[in-house]
Amino acid sequence: MAEREVHHLSLALFLACLGFGSWMAATSPLELWPILLGAAAVALAHFVTVPAPSGEHLYLGIGAATAVAFLIDDPAALLSTLALGMAFAYLILVARRPLDMSGRSHYLGEVTALMAFASTVVVLRQPAGYNPDAHAWVLAIVATAGIVWFSVRALARSLVGLEREDLSARFLWLLALEDWAVIVSLFTAGALFGLAFPHMRWWAIPLALLPYAFSHLAFVRYNNTRITYGQTIRALAQIPEVAGLATSGHSERTASVAVAIARDIGMHPDEVSELEYASLMHDIGRITLNEPAILRAGYTDEDLARWGAQIISEAPFLEQVGELVREQHRPYRSIGEERDETVPLASKIIKVASAYDQALFDQMLSPVDALELLHLGSTYDYDPEITASLRRVVSARGDLRTV
Repeated sequence: MAEREVHHLSLALFLACLGFGSWMAATSPLELWPILLGAAAVALAHFVTVPAPSGEHLYLGIGAATAVAFLIDDPAALLSTLALGMAFAYLILVARRPLDMSGRSHYLGEVTALMAFASTVVVLRQPAGYNPDAHAWVLAIVATAGIVWFSVRALARSLVGLEREDLSARFLWLLALEDWAVIVSLFTAGALFGLAFPHMRWWAIPLALLPYAFSHLAFVRYNNTRITYGQTIRALAQIPEVAGLATSGHSERTASVAVAIARDIGMHPDEVSELEYASLMHDIGRITLNEPAILRAGYTDEDLARWGAQIISEAPFLEQVGELVREQHRPYRSIGEERDETVPLASKIIKVASAYDQALFDQMLSPVDALELLHLGSTYDYDPEITASLRRVVSARGDLRTV
């Protein structure tokens, strides 16, 4: 979605939330101050974010919204509180990043998911058997609404990049689902506060926040560890380049192209992470070329891949990454067969991405000519489906003048 469209749509949703929330507040039997207090809590929670496995930062607003759903039974008051909360949240998000469109695009998804959450709560409270004093009823309703919120949020995220040819809706959907553990912790904290507040009043705040604080710290540490881990792998991947055994920047460029292809064809985010690590270290076996005995005896691409895999597999966590590196030299098919199913998809992607970068920087070909070279090799070496995906990625990046 274009930046101008995101800006206009987010502004329209802000005005809609503000108008709808004000109108519902006017029709609610509750006093205005509980509605404004709940709306302020939802809005202020958007000041705080937590890093999630998808790489995004989740706003804590849904935790406050969950607490509000437990504390407010009147449908008009609940809808008003959440609508006004998202209207105030817009002001917070825009004030923090006035020129950043990502805040507005996140706002679109947040509003859509939260309104689905509120609508589900209101609808499920309508049956005659509903008892607002029965905690089991309320917990079941809010849990169902939470599942709806999670699904709508994931769907909204999967639709964000559909106008880009190099992004798969399947990949974006799976990526959004990766955040389930963080979201469960947010809902749990909100539900705990909502259940405890009628009995403990404001002592419910530390009761709910203390266990969540440990979860928040765990997510932050996990995110920092993952970043450090990636930085370490990137540093190790540069050893062949620093030693002059590989083209400078080849590993980073190969990994960038390989990840883009994986996202285009809709691989699972966990598989994409393994692919990225394998792409970064696919030339690590070249460090053995410093050994004169190896140079005298001769070597093949299969030898380099096997030696690299042996080095990588010394770390048990990277055993699967090492296997992808081991298989990267193999063609996608042999004589007499349609394709070799034993070659991992990620290994075939690495082969294509590496060959494309070598064509650009070693043979000094243009992107169009580099793609044509890979198409010529599609008889045996390069999977034509992956080569077609590479063409979409390169085209989306604007590197192709002719297609």
